[in-house]
Amino acid sequence: MTSRRACLVIVSASLLLMSSSSMLASAAGRHAESDVINVSASVSNAPSGQPVPGMFMGYSIEWGLIGRMLERRHGRFATLADSINDLEAFTGPALLRIGGNSEDEAAYDLPADGNLPKFVHINIVPKTLERMRELAKATGCQYVIGLNLGVNQPLLAVRLVKAAERLVGRRHIAAFEIGNESDFLGRFGGWWKHDNFSMYLRRWTRYYRAIAPYLGNTIKIEGPAFGGEGWFKQLPDYLRREHTRLCVVSLHRYPLGAPITNPHSPQFASIAHLLERNTAEQFAREIRRVRHMAAPYHLPVRFGEMNSAWGGGKEGVSNTFASTLWAATTLLDIARVGGAGVNLHMSQGVDQFSGWYGPLRFGPHGRLHFMPEFYGMLAAADVMQGGGRPVTIQLHTRLNVSAFAFQAPHHILRVAVINRTPAARLIIHLGLRGSMKLIRSYLITAPSLRATDGLKIVGERQSGPAFGRMMHTKLSRIHVPAEGRVLSSPPGSIVIETFGR
Repeated sequence: MTSRRACLVIVSASLLLMSSSSMLASAAGRHAESDVINVSASVSNAPSGQPVPGMFMGYSIEWGLIGRMLERRHGRFATLADSINDLEAFTGPALLRIGGNSEDEAAYDLPADGNLPKFVHINIVPKTLERMRELAKATGCQYVIGLNLGVNQPLLAVRLVKAAERLVGRRHIAAFEIGNESDFLGRFGGWWKHDNFSMYLRRWTRYYRAIAPYLGNTIKIEGPAFGGEGWFKQLPDYLRREHTRLCVVSLHRYPLGAPITNPHSPQFASIAHLLERNTAEQFAREIRRVRHMAAPYHLPVRFGEMNSAWGGGKEGVSNTFASTLWAATTLLDIARVGGAGVNLHMSQGVDQFSGWYGPLRFGPHGRLHFMPEFYGMLAAADVMQGGGRPVTIQLHTRLNVSAFAFQAPHHILRVAVINRTPAARLIIHLGLRGSMKLIRSYLITAPSLRATDGLKIVGERQSGPAFGRMMHTKLSRIHVPAEGRVLSSPPGSIVIETFGR
């Protein structure tokens, strides 16, 4: 997607009823584009879950990528900082996890003679850590810093911990992470096989004891950063033994696989599979069952790395407007069930992955560009906001549509309807409590589900048709003269409405 300021089209509220002829052709068994379907929705009178915690939103960035993203040429540093500040305007400080596959291929300040440890080929230079500190000062973000467990040399981890605390600054570090997806490490030529959990635990403990003297009283570990079901059954044992050393339980999840070539596989990366209700809901189910395991130890649970399709995402799927709808649905669902946060992964150019997913991506001229997925993050952040509490909302329909509601202080209720159907326009009749009135409304759409450009925001402000930056806090001034009980949701769109008394 081209740069946000160049491609984002702001149009007036009169376009709310614009033609959707450019949407994907209707598939067999789906409604025709001209269909208008009335749907009722019931909203409960009280919050049904925990407040959205601080540092909910975040990125996961490969060690092999973060140095390039922090360069000041081509405005990269400024673009990255802008994206973080945009999210933080709604949900508070962001949490950036630096790791990924390159975590177990990297070490700090490697010798210049090329005599490198086995499996290590990424050099974390002092300048990268210094620029991470600058980014934290410019945005207020904090870091989870990944340590190389695969090399099985704790002293290398100690060097990185000491350098990070000196150059990044202890107050900017939320946690360290010991190893990335160790249940999969054998595929990269690591030191143990997939099923050797006991060896992993011994070496994880050895690493912790080596770095513990340098952690101080405020920094703990985010872990275990498992990538699949292989060691999931071992998680209760891991938590029982290591819970005092953890500050958060982290998991990784990708519902689809970019390298999968069989279109009949449920993990085949296609827009149809990406937009299935189950693709988003599986994240919420996993949060629920891991929260149950972590509850005795009062530990929060977050997805420390996630995205649409493992293997770097898939062009034509992960970089389309469909990923906007997927991201908004998935992140709101995670917040609804009490997840502590998310880190959307970026890996472009690292480990042979082209990196078609991710909130940001390098363009052909070296600039960072905002991708469709970023706007899904931003929409979710606007709806949940820091401290917002989920409210139960039920849509009485079997169509591929989701609805979320979050209550903020001062009797503010934000509602999002995400219509993933390519053809059916929904007229949703909201059952709201009391004298709630509509105080702002906008629509996020694009020329088609496959679109990689031309995303549009539709809304109106009292003083005129254009309201400036997408979902800026000044949107509190938006006013749509309406009763506020009927919501129009075009095919392939996100509709966000805010109600107050």
